This record gives sequence, C-alpha cells and structure tokens, in this order.
Amino acid sequence: MSATVRRSRTGNGNRNRRRTGNGNGSRAGDERAARPRADVRAGVRRASAFLARRSLKAHRRAWGAVFTATTAAAGLIGAFAFVVGSLLLAQPPVERYAGADAVVAGDQRVTYTAKPWGSEPKTATAYLPERVRLDRSLVAKAASARGVAKAVADDSVPARVAGAGAGSGSGGAGADTAVAVGRSWAAAALTPYRLTDGHAPRTAGEVVIDGALASAIGSGTGAHVTLQFDGAPRSYTVSGIAGTGRRGGSPAVFLTEHHLAAVAGHPGTIDAIGVLAEEGVSTDALRASLEAALPDRARGDREVRVLTGAELGQAEYPDALGARNELLPLLASITGTVFMVALLVIATTISQAVHQRSGELALLRAVGATPRQLRSAVGREVSRVAGAAAVLGAVGAVPLGLLMRSLLTTDPLPLPVPVWLPFAATAAAGVLVALAARPVAVLAARAVTGLRPAAALGAAGAPEPGEPGRFRTVAGAVLALAGVSAAGAATAQGGQAAAVAASGAATSLIIAGRCSVRGSPGGRHGCWAHRCGGPVGSRASSPTGPPPRTIGASVRRSPRSCWWWRSSACSWRQARRWSGPPTGRPLPRSGPTWW
Repeated sequence: MSATVRRSRTGNGNRNRRRTGNGNGSRAGDERAARPRADVRAGVRRASAFLARRSLKAHRRAWGAVFTATTAAAGLIGAFAFVVGSLLLAQPPVERYAGADAVVAGDQRVTYTAKPWGSEPKTATAYLPERVRLDRSLVAKAASARGVAKAVADDSVPARVAGAGAGSGSGGAGADTAVAVGRSWAAAALTPYRLTDGHAPRTAGEVVIDGALASAIGSGTGAHVTLQFDGAPRSYTVSGIAGTGRRGGSPAVFLTEHHLAAVAGHPGTIDAIGVLAEEGVSTDALRASLEAALPDRARGDREVRVLTGAELGQAEYPDALGARNELLPLLASITGTVFMVALLVIATTISQAVHQRSGELALLRAVGATPRQLRSAVGREVSRVAGAAAVLGAVGAVPLGLLMRSLLTTDPLPLPVPVWLPFAATAAAGVLVALAARPVAVLAARAVTGLRPAAALGAAGAPEPGEPGRFRTVAGAVLALAGVSAAGAATAQGGQAAAVAASGAATSLIIAGRCSVRGSPGGRHGCWAHRCGGPVGSRASSPTGPPPRTIGASVRRSPRSCWWWRSSACSWRQARRWSGPPTGRPLPRSGPTWW
C-alpha cells in the first residue's frame, strides 16, 4: 500500500514537472514568434528608407520642383504669419504720457446691438476715428481718488510755429517753420518736461518751447515766435526752453492753461486726464480707486476708461486701434488666400512627381512589394524633401516678413518684433508645410499601391482619364458658383466686407479651376513627365508595358536607375501570365473614378 502511494505521488510530481516545462516552452515560443514580427517590421522600415534614398537620387528633377514649390510656400506663409503676429501685438507708442501713472480717457468704441428677424441678437463694435472728450468736472473727481497725488487736464492743439526775429536772449533771426503740438504747461509733468532755460509762461503772450523745436526754428529764450492755430497767426515771446532727455516725439509748445482752453475751442471738455500717483501706490490699486471715484459714463453714452502701462498710448492716438482692427481682417484674408494657393501648388507638384513614378511603383508592386512598403517609401521621400525645403523657407521668411512689416508700420501704430515672434511664425509655417506634404504624396500614390500586383502594371500604363470624376465635377461647379457669388457681393459691398468677399471669391475660383482640369500623361503634362522621368520611367509608363530586354538595356545605360529594375526582369513573364495575354491595350482601372 505504501509502495502504491509512493508511486502515485511520484507520478503526480512528474506530471507537475511536465506541466511546468510546457508553460516555459509556451512563453519561449511566444517570444520566438514575436521576435520575427519585430524583425519584419524593422526590415520593412529599412527597405522603405533604402528605396527613398535611391529614388531621391534617381528623380532629382521631379523632387527639385517639389523642393522649390515647398520652399516658396513655407517662406510666404511664414512671412504672412510673422506680420499677422506683429499686428496682433501692436500698441500705440507712449510719448506724451510717459511720466504718468494712469490716464483717464473716453471710450472710443461704439457698440450697437440689433436683433435681425428670425435670428439671435447680434452686437457690432467699431472704433471712432475722432477723439471722445471728457467733461472738465471729472478732473476734480479724479484728484479726490485715493492714492492720487495730482490730476492734470490735458488738451492738445496742432500749431504751426515760425521764428519771427531775435530777442534779448537769442543771437539771430529764424525764418524756418515747424509743426508742433500746443499743450498747457501743467501737462508738461506728464511727459515729463523740465525747464533747461528761462521760466514757465505766466501770461497769454508767453510760451515755452522744447529744445528740438528751438533748434529747428532757430529761436531761444526771449525771442519772438509766430504761432498759428485755427485762426490768424499771433506773435508770442519765448519765456523758456524745456527738454525731456529723450529723442523722438512730436515737438511741443506750452501755453498757460486758460489760454490753451480758449485756443482749443472746447472750454467745457478736455482730451484726457493725466494722473500722478502717490509714492508707494501700485498700478492696480490706482486703477481700482479711479474706477470707483469716476462715474460710469463720461458724456451721454460714452464710458470712461482708466489706462495704465502699455495702454497709455491709446489716449495719445485714439484712431490707432481702429486702424489696426480694419487692417487685421484684411491681412488675415490675404494670408488665408496665400495659404490655400500654396497648398494647391504643393499638392499639384507632388502629385505630378509621384505620377511620373507610376510605372516604377507598379513594377515594384508586381515583383512583391506590399502597398505599405510603397506608401512608406513615397512618404519618406516627400518628408525628406519637404522637411529640408521647410527649413530653408523658414529662414527666408524672416527677411521677407521684416520687409512687409516695414511697409505696414506707421508712427501711430508701430509693429513690434519680440524675440520669440520670428521663431514661432517660421516654425509654425515650416511644420504646417512639412506635415501637409506627406498625406498628399500618399494619396497620389494610392492609384497604384491600392491595386493587385497583376493589375498594377496595366493601370500604370493606362492614360489618366481626360475628364474629371463625378466628385470633382460637382465640387468644381459648387465652388465656381460660390466664387462668382462672392465676386458679385464684393462689388456691392465696401470696406472689410468687400475685402473678405474678394478674397473668398479668388480662393473659390482657384480651387474650382483646379477641380475642373485634369492632365493626361499622353498630353502636354505627359511629355514633360517623359522628359523628366529618364529612360526607365518613360518606357515603364508605356501602355503595353516595357519588355525585359528594353528595361535591362535602360538600366545598363542609366546609372541613376534604382536597383530593383535588375531583379524585375526575371519576374516580368510571370506578371504577364497573371495579367493575361498581351493584347496591346492597358488593363482598365478597378472601380469608378471619384477624383
């Protein structure tokens, strides 16, 4: 009995050991099965990379055209992106209020809300080109706000200044004239101006001029100058010379506050209120106290705005933001049109380059290449070409963008160029162009890579349909109708609406024309492809297919030809057996033509 139990236990142990051994063997088998799959994938990648390198050398002309088109597209898109980004960051410069901590000004925006019949209410906003003034009584309210050391009423009046002769402090006469801005002497602290000679104006007949204006008209302290505002010219005595210590800015003439209010012609209103804060008061606290002390409305329906920091320039140039908002949609529509045209040029050039290789791709498909290998090879070729072209185009986009910026920048609205903007704009354009090139090439090669090996040879030699497919015909008709309608709307509209409609019409008509035209390999495009494709490509694209001897002779005469042509001759007869007896006609394409 004990021996029987001992033998059964031994048998169970052997079975357990065999089960354990089988488990180890199954895991090892899985590892061995997974290793060949990884090796196959690595081999496919190496083969695709090898085919891409050899094809780039063999088809230099075709890929050279793709490189040129992609470089130009990346440069144009990067330059327009550069200018659009600079315009988005643009702010009016701060000159007159450089020494102010805050400025109170009227809101230049006009908002109108209407409810069209059958739709939701819509709100439209526009900027007024003329200045919205404030009531003079707001100066006392701003001065009473917490943390305000001084509140100054500021008015500006354009004036023409001319030297009228020599006085006690000037050694000569001046006959030159200059254009300046008339301001009150109390507002000089907002820039700030400081006297370098003489004293502040005390009467209506005295003025203080800045140093740049004094040099321009040749006048000094004690001299007489002639100022002309809206009325007749009047002679004034120069009581002092003031300076800011900075270069640039408009020349200024300072009068007494009461005389400037009389000359300006609107004694009850002012242009803006300059605010100087007490020591230790932050900008946010000053803004909050001013907003609490001032009313919600300045005059009528105009709101009061408290400007600080980079916003101070909006009080100096009230029409700058309106000009930016008008220019931005126009520039954005032009950028969109350029982008669409660039993508169309890239797509057409890449499609033509891939079509020249249709015979080559068909032969590779016939000798055993998988569709994935062919798509990977074509995608790698285009990615390498488009990547290098995108880098070169991004480099060229910087000087082109700077040139366009110099044409659009003005004194009221200079376009800034931060350090990061050129890199961001050019990188975005390069990545966009490089990413758009590969899908186009894969779609262009789909006509050959998607067929069976036997049918690929006949489809490669078949001429492309002379008429576009149904989808292209319908899409072209719809886009043409939309383009004509947009062009008609552009003639009936004005301003931004006309610009946007014209841009949409141009884009729609360009795409419609591309949809309605389809080249044939046997026509003019085919002759160009024949010249650029080399001896092997021209024979491989013939309708009946190249015989083995002709391909071998072409390979021997053409050192640029790829290596796979040598191994294809031995498989040619087998491929012809699959496709049927030679009838002198190409095999038809499988399926309807949709594009």
